[in-house]
Amino acid sequence: MQPGPADLDNAAGPAEWARAMTDPAAFAAEQEQLGHVWTFLGVAGEIPVLNDWFTATLGGRSIFVQRFESGLRAYENRCAHRFYPLRIGKTGNGPVVCGFHHWRYNAEGRALGIPKCIEMYGRTPRDIDARLLEVELAQCGDLIFGRFPGRQHCSLAEWLGPGHDVLSRFGTGIARPDSFSREVDAHWKLLMNISLDDYHIVAVHPTSFGKAGYLPPDIIHYAHFNTHSAYLPGGSPGTLEAVAAACREGTYLPERYRIFQFFPGLIVALIKAMDYMGDSYWFVLFQHLEPIGPGRTRSTTRTVPLPFRRKAGRVRTTIRAMTMPWMRLGFRINAVRIHGEDNAACEQLQRIASQAGAQPILSRQEARVGWFEADYARLMAGQLEPTGRIETFSGLDG
Repeated sequence: MQPGPADLDNAAGPAEWARAMTDPAAFAAEQEQLGHVWTFLGVAGEIPVLNDWFTATLGGRSIFVQRFESGLRAYENRCAHRFYPLRIGKTGNGPVVCGFHHWRYNAEGRALGIPKCIEMYGRTPRDIDARLLEVELAQCGDLIFGRFPGRQHCSLAEWLGPGHDVLSRFGTGIARPDSFSREVDAHWKLLMNISLDDYHIVAVHPTSFGKAGYLPPDIIHYAHFNTHSAYLPGGSPGTLEAVAAACREGTYLPERYRIFQFFPGLIVALIKAMDYMGDSYWFVLFQHLEPIGPGRTRSTTRTVPLPFRRKAGRVRTTIRAMTMPWMRLGFRINAVRIHGEDNAACEQLQRIASQAGAQPILSRQEARVGWFEADYARLMAGQLEPTGRIETFSGLDG
């Protein structure tokens, strides 16, 4: 996105890129389109038992993901009879039975248990052939992605590109993550964009990321792949591919901070909490952005400690076991604080989103915001297939 004089001309209201932030019709159109691209929904390890389920939002519509004997399936969260929600709440366990009239559905989403069916309808349940709308599912490690069928035809691996290897490496074995959630009074794109912006750290995070001042240009290295991007400090044009290859081989553990943004609403960061007693304590953070409305987003963050680099004897194993609970608590406290600062800034942006100009004036350390908005515009135009491209930007580039 290139800055220009049009940045000052917003008399006609918000520009197209900001319209869904304030206009319910534009938000609905945005979500309807995005519901057909691979979107992160949740974690398989959080529904380990038969008939466990969780609800999520896809394309502005409530869905539920459930573990059946045949595996994981997902459906739109509405009864085919009178459109009552089949699942109320975020998680639970039980067969798919509507609480309004007790219609019961099987794992294929067919209503095979309809009370007094012959008496009420003069037909059998099989003759009525009522079905739930199924959501396509695919997994990368324990991370579950879904989309409504019919428009996008690529596989999840093709959609994620090199990021598939990264998510396979760090998204596997997530059984009991630490987590916290908050509803933020801001459009989901504002929360995604602030995670793509390294220019805001001094103003918004003065006691943490911005404590040492603005990032020096020589460490900035951004990678853009398909509709996704990454910040790989100190990297070079081949860093993304090298990280993906090491993840594919199962050997990669981070030595520097890394963050990956997966369109539309998944942020994955590899962060070192601290060094202690000869060990480095690293965590992977998964932030999930679920759009609720033009100015409302549910942000859910899960954090998981990463394996240690070095083997440990009995003494070191004991030290790690005693230290890890405090590391997890401290990491959570810091993550809540950092997210809170970002959320507050996004809520201020949302307050005047109706005044957003035609183009933001982006700095070099906001290059990923430009990539994201260009990808958003392309997807809104119906170009839903991955591009297959990889491009990079360094802070010293002219």
